[in-house]
Amino acid sequence: MRISIYKLFVFFVVVIMGFLLLSGCGLSEVQSAKSEVKQPILRVGAVPAESKAKTTDQFAQFMDYLGRKTGCNVELYVADDYEGIIDKMKQGKLDIAWFGPFSYVLAAEKAGARAFATDDNIREGTTYHSVWIVHPASNIHSIEQLPGHTVAFVDKASTSGYLIPKAMLKKQGIHADQDLGRVEFSGSHDAAILAVKKQQIEAAAVSDAILVSLQQKGVIGEKDVRIIAQSPAIPTSAWAYREGLPSALLVKIKQAFFEVAKENKSALGMYGNDLVKGFVPAEDQQYNIIRDIVHELGMKQE
Repeated sequence: MRISIYKLFVFFVVVIMGFLLLSGCGLSEVQSAKSEVKQPILRVGAVPAESKAKTTDQFAQFMDYLGRKTGCNVELYVADDYEGIIDKMKQGKLDIAWFGPFSYVLAAEKAGARAFATDDNIREGTTYHSVWIVHPASNIHSIEQLPGHTVAFVDKASTSGYLIPKAMLKKQGIHADQDLGRVEFSGSHDAAILAVKKQQIEAAAVSDAILVSLQQKGVIGEKDVRIIAQSPAIPTSAWAYREGLPSALLVKIKQAFFEVAKENKSALGMYGNDLVKGFVPAEDQQYNIIRDIVHELGMKQE
C-alpha cells in the first residue's frame, strides 16, 4: 500500500510539473501574441502647401507626437490636390485632415467633415491673406492691369490661391475665366511664387504666409517678387475630422493639438516655418465667410 501511495504521489507530481511547464509556455505564447497585436491606425490627410516631399518630411515629428498622445499608429497621406483629400475622407479612408478654408467648406459639404482646430499664427492670430504678386521688373502695378496677362492660380479648391483672388478680380469688374490671358494652375504656392521669380508667369495669387515662409528660409529674397494687391483677412486653415470618428479618439486628438505648443513645440515645424505658435478650437460657422464668397461668385460647392 505504501508503494502504491508513493507511486501515486510521484504520478501527481509529474502531472503537475508537466502542467506548469505547458502553462508557462502557453503564457509566453499569449504574451508574445499580445505584443504582436497591432495598434489602432489614425489616418491623417494633408495637401502640400509647398511640395509633396517637403510636406511629408515636415509632418513627421508631429505625426510621431500625435501617435504618442493617441496611442495610435499614425499614417500620413499627402495628396496631389485638395480634391484627393476630400475624396479620401468621403470614402472613410481618412480620420482627420488639414484643409484650407475653401477646401474645408467643400469637404464639409461633400464628405461631412467637421472643423475642430485652426492655426494660431504669430503674425495675425487666426487669419492670413491672399496676395497677388509680380516680378519686380514687371509693368503691372495693380490687379486692374491683369486682363490679357498670363497668371497662375494654385488649385481650384485653394482659398488664397484661387477663391479669394478670383473675388478680388470680380470686385474690379474682371472675370477670371474670360478677361485674363493664359491661366495656369501651379499645384502649390511655392511653385507659383518661384514661377513669378523666374519670370515664367506674369502674375500669381498665393498665400502671404507661405510667401513669408519662403523668404524666411532664403528660398526667395524679399525683392524677388512684388505684391500688387492684398485681400482682407481670411480665416486660417481648418483641421477637421470625419463623420463617425469615435468620440473617445476625438478627445485624445483634440488634447494633442491643443497641448502641442506646450509639450512639443518643435513639432509645429510641420508647416515648414516658425509662424504657427499653436492651435485653437475651431467651429464650422467661422468659415461661413468663405461660403458667402462662394455664393457671390456663383460657384457650386458640390
